[in-house]
Amino acid sequence: MPALVAGIFGCAGWGGKLARGVVIEGLDVGGMSRPQAVEAVRERVVADLKGRTLRICSDANVYAYSYPEISFKDNIASVVSSARRAGEYSVQTDCYLNGLEEVVSDICTAEFIKLREPCAIFNGGEGQPFYYEEGAGGAVADGAKLRGDILSSLRERGFGQEFKEVRLEVERSSPHTELQELKERTARLSAFTTYFDSENSPRVANIKLAGGKISGCVLSPEESFSFNARVGARTEKNGFKKAKIIEDGRFVYGVGGGVCQVSTTLYNAALLAGLKVTEFHPHSLAVSYVSPSRDAMVSGTYSDLKFVNTTNSPVYIRVLTGLYYVRCEVYGLSDGAEYSLSSVVTGEEDGVVSSECYLTVTRGGQSSKKLLRRDNYLPQKTFAPQPGYTAASVGARHMMRCGV
Repeated sequence: MPALVAGIFGCAGWGGKLARGVVIEGLDVGGMSRPQAVEAVRERVVADLKGRTLRICSDANVYAYSYPEISFKDNIASVVSSARRAGEYSVQTDCYLNGLEEVVSDICTAEFIKLREPCAIFNGGEGQPFYYEEGAGGAVADGAKLRGDILSSLRERGFGQEFKEVRLEVERSSPHTELQELKERTARLSAFTTYFDSENSPRVANIKLAGGKISGCVLSPEESFSFNARVGARTEKNGFKKAKIIEDGRFVYGVGGGVCQVSTTLYNAALLAGLKVTEFHPHSLAVSYVSPSRDAMVSGTYSDLKFVNTTNSPVYIRVLTGLYYVRCEVYGLSDGAEYSLSSVVTGEEDGVVSSECYLTVTRGGQSSKKLLRRDNYLPQKTFAPQPGYTAASVGARHMMRCGV
C-alpha cells in the first residue's frame, strides 16, 4: 500500500501544475503544467543560444559557429520535476559543437602554410644559368590546443552569456636558407672557351652532342665526374659522326672527332674552378684550340677525364656551343681563392715540343704557383712552336689548324 501511494503521488506531481512563484532560469513557470514548463524553459534556452556565436580567430580569419551547429544537453526535465515549491531554480546546459573533430581538422588545414625554402633552378641551356624563387615561411596550427579551448569556451558559458572567443595558436617557421646565401652557393666559379671551324659540320655536331650530354650536370660534395661515363661511347649508334682524330701520332678520320675539344675545355674550366682533377691524358700531338699542356684527351674507356667536387656545396656544370665556340662554365660556392693557368713551351728537339702548365692560386692577396704537368708532343706540320713562346701566343698563331 505505501508503494502504491508513492506512485500515485509521483504521477500526480508530474501531471499537476507547478506552484505559483516557481521561476526557472529567469522564467516564471508557476501555474504551468510540468510538460509546458519544460517546453517553455527549453525554448528560452534555445532563444538565448541562438543569439550567441562562438568565434575562433586566427591572424587572418574568423571562424564563427552558432545554433544549430552548437547544440546542448540539459537537465530541464529533472529541475521541473523537482520544483515543489516557489523559488528560483537554475538548469544545467552542456553545449557542444557538432562535428568538433572535423571542425578542428578543417581549421588546421585552412591555416596550414607549407614552409618553402628558396630555390635555385639550374638551366643547362641558353639564357640565365639559374632562376631563383623566394622562400616563404610556414605555419602549423595547434590542433590539440584548439580542441581544448573550444571545449572550455562551450563549457564555461552560462545562460545569458557570450561564448569566450577562442584564439587559434599557430607555430610559424622561417626558411633555413636566405636567398642571398643560395645565390652565393650558385656563383660562377669559372668559364673557359675554345673555338672551332664552324664549316666542319661533322666535328661541330660531335662537339654539340658531347656538350649537351654534359651540360646540366650537378656534382654533390666529394662526388667524382667522369667524362666517359657522362658522354658514353662515341659510336655512330649513339649519334656521333666521323671527323678528324689523332691516332698513333697522326691525323685520321674516326667516329667522335671533336669530342676531345669538349673534354679539353671542361678540363680547363674545372682547374680554374679549383676542382681536383684526378685523371687526364695529353694528346700525342699538340692541338690548335688550346695552349700546350692544357689539353685533355679522351678515348674509348681507357683514357678519361675525371675530377672531384672538393667544395662543401654542389657544383653545376654548363656547356654552351655557339656558331664557332664551345664554352664550359662551372658554378658553385667559391672558396675565396682565384685560380689562373699558364703554360710555356720549354723546348723543341727533333720536332718534339716540350711544354709545362702551371696553376697559380691567389688567396688573401698571397699567390702561390705550382707545376701541374709536363708534356712532350710529337712533331706535326701544322703546329711547331719554338722554345720561349708563351702558350697564349702559340695557341693564337695556330688556332684551328687541326680538327681534333
